[in-house]
Amino acid sequence: MDNSTSVKEFEILGYKVKLQEVESTLSFSANEVVDLVKRESDKITVKAPHLSNGEVALLIALQMAKENLEINTKFQDDLNSLKDKAGQALNLIEEVTPTTL
Repeated sequence: MDNSTSVKEFEILGYKVKLQEVESTLSFSANEVVDLVKRESDKITVKAPHLSNGEVALLIALQMAKENLEINTKFQDDLNSLKDKAGQALNLIEEVTPTTL
C-alpha cells in the first residue's frame, strides 16, 4: 500500500464502513467526515427518535446534497461576479492608460 493512504474502519448508524485516508492538504480526514455525519445523525435522532438508521442516513445525505448545491451555486455566482468586476477594472485601466502607437 502507498505511504500516503491508509484504510480506516468506522461504525456509523450501525453500519460498518471502511474509508480510505488520503494525505492531502486539500482534503479532510476520514475522522472529520465521520464526526460530521455522527453529529448530524445525533441532531436528527434527538428530533425524531422514531426514524430508522436508514431514514436518518437518507436525511443526512439529502441535507448534505442540498448544502453542496447551495455552496456550488454561490461559488459560481461569486466567480461570475469576480470575472465581471475584473473585466470592468480592465476596461477602466485601458481607458485611462495612454496608448503608445
